Amino acid sequence: MDTMTAFEAKTRFGELLERVTRGEEIVITRHEKPVARIIPEGRRSLTQVRQAVTALEQLRRQVGTRGRGRSRLADAEVRSAIEEGRR
Repeated sequence: MDTMTAFEAKTRFGELLERVTRGEEIVITRHEKPVARIIPEGRRSLTQVRQAVTALEQLRRQVGTRGRGRSRLADAEVRSAIEEGRR
């Protein structure tokens, strides 16, 4: 991620758009403080990311409750499953 002053962004706007098109993310600063971020179109929105994280947390809780009351896997069983996944 690169930074650029507001003045630079204004005077080099075409170049800025080209860089963003290539996938770069650029932070625009004013008086050395970040004020904006320019990212390529099509990236995940913050809302989508938060929804995905929430879904993963729910899945983790579900997986955690499934194992209650059952015996734990032995180390040999875990190693065997890992090796099976590598094939």
